[in-house]
Amino acid sequence: MGPASLQEERYLGKESEEEMESYRCLLQAGSQLESTLQQVTVPVSLKEVGGYIEKQVAYLSGGRGEDSSVIITLPECSAFSDIPEDALAKVFTYLTLIPRTRQPGVKFIIILDRRLDTWASIKAALARIAASFPGNLHLVLVLRPTSFFHRTVTDIGFRFSQDDFMLKMPVVMLSSVTDLLRYIDENQLTSEFGGTLDYCHSDWIAIESFAVTVKDIAQMLQGFGTELAEAELPDEGKVIEQLLETHTEKYKKLKDAIRSVSKEGRHLLSNLETTGKDDDSQWDVKLDWETVERLLAQLRDMESAFDGFFEKHHLKLHQYLQLFRYEQSFQEVNWVHTFQW
Repeated sequence: MGPASLQEERYLGKESEEEMESYRCLLQAGSQLESTLQQVTVPVSLKEVGGYIEKQVAYLSGGRGEDSSVIITLPECSAFSDIPEDALAKVFTYLTLIPRTRQPGVKFIIILDRRLDTWASIKAALARIAASFPGNLHLVLVLRPTSFFHRTVTDIGFRFSQDDFMLKMPVVMLSSVTDLLRYIDENQLTSEFGGTLDYCHSDWIAIESFAVTVKDIAQMLQGFGTELAEAELPDEGKVIEQLLETHTEKYKKLKDAIRSVSKEGRHLLSNLETTGKDDDSQWDVKLDWETVERLLAQLRDMESAFDGFFEKHHLKLHQYLQLFRYEQSFQEVNWVHTFQW
């Protein structure tokens, strides 16, 4: 063993301790972020229901009714009857789990908008809601058809069929959006129902997608960190050089992803501030703002911990390569001297 080998052992021992300490910091930051994500995300993946959510089959406007019941709106949807039962059940599960993670035991109010539809459609929709809705359903408010013929058929049909529904859920037929004000305040209704509550569906989807993206990036950071921490040092110079190049490229991609999601998060915060996070009547907006801000802060902490760990690991590999080359040169010189003798 040459002098370089002794230096190498001492150096690697010290660097390994520092590297493992920075790795523990990374795991701790990841654990804190994971804990927050568990509080704000739900078991049903947005990817499983994303297509239906984007089409606004049903949505959470942030509005509240009696006893702070959460309002779920089912707007006019020509394809509602074509949605498979299991998909509709997942949509309802997803939408009800979001408020329940914040407020266990919360009640729900459904606004079923069928002003342009028929009694047959309403009856089918109510039956599907009764069969698929998983939450504590406080009330179903149905905006009945506006045309004289379909309104008359609906009144007759509901009179003879309401016992079928009332046993499972309380249903109220409404003649106009004005009737909604008997059950829900104007500032808790969106503009389509004559209310003043601000709601942007694309922003709502962006908030849900943001949490999912942060979770994916956190898992990638932790996975890459574990890969580096558990990797054995190679004993070939070319392999070390390839590792340095590969790791650097992967690191740059992760940093790009972090910058992208951080920019998205800041944009969401700006939108939520505009919407009115300081308005007491929109406490869901305030909660969304606090959630996005906390996720951004914890993502920054995890990024910082990962930067520190990667820097130490990268430096260790780089100096290991230098030591490896030095020892090779030392051995070559010894070989030349031996050969000359």
